[in-house]
Amino acid sequence: MTSILLRLEESGLEIKQAQIVVDLASNPPSKASEVGKRIGLSRMDAYNSLRKLQEQGLVKATLDKPMRFAGNTISEVFKLLINKQKIDLQRMEEHLDELTNGPAIALMSVESHVNEATFSVIKDRHQIMATFESLLAEAESKVWLLLGKWGILHFLRIGGQKVLDDAVERGVEIKIVACVDKKTVRFFDELSPMIEIRHHEELSLQGAFIDDEFGIQFVYSEENPTGRGREDTALLIESSEFLKAQSELLQIQWAVASSYSVARARIIDGEMTEPLQYSLGEGSFYAKLKDSLANGISDNFDPNNAIIELRNSGQKIGSESNPESQALSMLGIDVGDLLQSVGKRIGRELAMKINDVEDDNEFWDRLAKQWKGLGMGELIISDDNVSKITVRNGNACGGNPQENGIICLLDEGIIAGIMQERHGITVISNHRVCSDCSNKDCYYEIECDIADKA
Repeated sequence: MTSILLRLEESGLEIKQAQIVVDLASNPPSKASEVGKRIGLSRMDAYNSLRKLQEQGLVKATLDKPMRFAGNTISEVFKLLINKQKIDLQRMEEHLDELTNGPAIALMSVESHVNEATFSVIKDRHQIMATFESLLAEAESKVWLLLGKWGILHFLRIGGQKVLDDAVERGVEIKIVACVDKKTVRFFDELSPMIEIRHHEELSLQGAFIDDEFGIQFVYSEENPTGRGREDTALLIESSEFLKAQSELLQIQWAVASSYSVARARIIDGEMTEPLQYSLGEGSFYAKLKDSLANGISDNFDPNNAIIELRNSGQKIGSESNPESQALSMLGIDVGDLLQSVGKRIGRELAMKINDVEDDNEFWDRLAKQWKGLGMGELIISDDNVSKITVRNGNACGGNPQENGIICLLDEGIIAGIMQERHGITVISNHRVCSDCSNKDCYYEIECDIADKA
């Protein structure tokens, strides 16, 4: 029913006229008062609407007293509307032909010379998107499209894909900045691979900018993606200065947006595909490399300046037996920071893969099972607020903390990444006990306040 009413509205009927057409299609001939009662109109409002529909041939009237009205099938109504619009279009084409070939040709060919910026207001989503279509059909070199959360749906409803495909074939460069989500990603997949798409998480704007000459920018859009959008409002802009400023803004939005392939991987597959960013520390890397090669690693390495302190049964474990760690430390590369950065990346991806679980308790229960299944130990959550997380017998070091103890930093980073992706907070491991796992349990704890957002 809703779909039929929307389509009748888009074909030119008012909402109450569409309701009357649908009502009479499924009821016997009725008086205006009866129709009004069924759809919630006053007798006079129903009667006036019925008379207008009768004049268009969409409703029939009986000769009874009082008069009763009968409807057509919905398919017949659409055929009548199509024929009416064809006749109207043919009549307009005849008028144009007669004027351009008659004595009015001199007036018809006068061009308007307007050098000032012009702004026109367009109402109703259907009219706005139809203007989109007509301007894009005339694009010659470059098109920017801004498509907020549901913008792609509105655009494709008016045949936007064909318009874009035609523009691509003409050699028009098309760039789209969009807010993509699970419900709309398949529509972007169907667009031409020649169209550049980038995802902007917070984009709410909708509009189009064509050849630096014309622009359409929504100033109000109904939130309901399937709504009629009768109150939608947009500006049709023809202003070189305004469009120049908008072009600069678009370049900024484009630069901070992520590529569509990256966004799609995160949304559909729960994977992170952005390159890992890591700094190699302060100071001259060349100088550190030269000094370490000239003097030898072991001679200059100070175990008191080690990246991380490991303890076994309360006794500090040295790093002399780990030359790889010494070498990287001499070069200013914080191995612990590197491992935590990688761990955070993994943790965020793990969280994304089960982000469809809304309940936090269920989320952590499922995560604990995965954690154990991966051989990473026992994940213990202290309370519903996730104020403390403990991992027991993680065994990241393989039971040999003297040789590979810093590897547990990877696991800690994974938890930090999970907390960042799930709750938007930053956490730090505040207590760790490393020991020979064959003699004593090893564990580390992470404390956080879930109310403190990062």
